Amino acid sequence: MIDPKEKSTGLSPLLPGEGTAEISGGLILDGRLALIDPAARWLAVSDLHFGYEANRRREGALWPMWGMESIAARLEGLVHDWQPETLLLVGDVVDGSAAPDEAIAWLRGVGELGPRLILIEGNHDRGPIRREFDWVESWQIGEVFFEHGHLTREAPAKGTRIRGHLHPSVNFNDGSGTRLRLPSLVVEESATGSREIFLPAFSPWAGGARYPTAAGKSMRQWACSPRRVFEVIK
Repeated sequence: MIDPKEKSTGLSPLLPGEGTAEISGGLILDGRLALIDPAARWLAVSDLHFGYEANRRREGALWPMWGMESIAARLEGLVHDWQPETLLLVGDVVDGSAAPDEAIAWLRGVGELGPRLILIEGNHDRGPIRREFDWVESWQIGEVFFEHGHLTREAPAKGTRIRGHLHPSVNFNDGSGTRLRLPSLVVEESATGSREIFLPAFSPWAGGARYPTAAGKSMRQWACSPRRVFEVIK
């Protein structure tokens, strides 16, 4: 359940109209599906799947074409509001090789927003865009380690690993048929003090999946919307 009195944020005084929450260690979750470290001045998003609707149309589906515009506008707004020095796109930046011209033009525009741009490889990042930009498998700043999450790797013994790939979400219902599914961010902590953070999917088309609690680890989860961010109490 949600306890809005104890576990939710109001509207941020720094960003009027946008829901934010401090999740741990000074990290800020913006309800527009981004994680920010204001001290280290980085901003991270994952699973943008730019071009998803173009892929669906290529497969014969009559899919609306507003997703790419939505992704571009929301990301630009986040960069404008938070002014990060480093912008991390943590894998599945594009949705395969569909709409390559649009994707290349968009990423060039992202590169002109100001922050240093770090592109982390995901399992959907294919096609001409891979030849146009520099990509890395992972990136690290201090004891914070970023990777997409589709490759099998050992969890860090200490510090924080930030990943995407899983599209965590949380479902709400009122018992009478009304249902609401929201993207979420998950934090897992081990007994040794290491921490893993699973980012919400940035794509407006990402359906999301329920996140299973890992054995031997504590878990906290936040549901995201542009106006409010709630910690979910189970």
